Amino acid sequence: MLNLPEIPHLHVNKPVSDIHIKEAESQLNMVLPRAYKELLKQTNGFSIGGEVLLYGTEDMVERNKTWEVQQYASGYVAIGDDGGGQVFLMRLAEEEKKVWIVDAGVMDPQHAELVAEDLLSWVNEGCFIEV
Repeated sequence: MLNLPEIPHLHVNKPVSDIHIKEAESQLNMVLPRAYKELLKQTNGFSIGGEVLLYGTEDMVERNKTWEVQQYASGYVAIGDDGGGQVFLMRLAEEEKKVWIVDAGVMDPQHAELVAEDLLSWVNEGCFIEV
């Protein structure tokens, strides 16, 4: 369970249902990591002080299409950004928990840096970026 109210400067969206998650997966023709789906069921995206934005289902679909993530970072999904040109990625694997950050202009996982070993723990800790 997440401790979202504990995070300073947090703006959260209402959670989504499995149906909305399935619709987003269908639109992108992918299965999202379980940890990201768990987050969406607690909050359909959120922002922290304009520095971290984790996407809800609609933004996630739009951003992945716009940035052509499947073409440039095949096997990954963009789940958010830092508001400064860097994108958070997760590998498309059901049990994936790691979060990576990469420049939106490059969008190549080979240039990504590890931000967190575990998405939900990272969120609980306030989404600090130390790369």
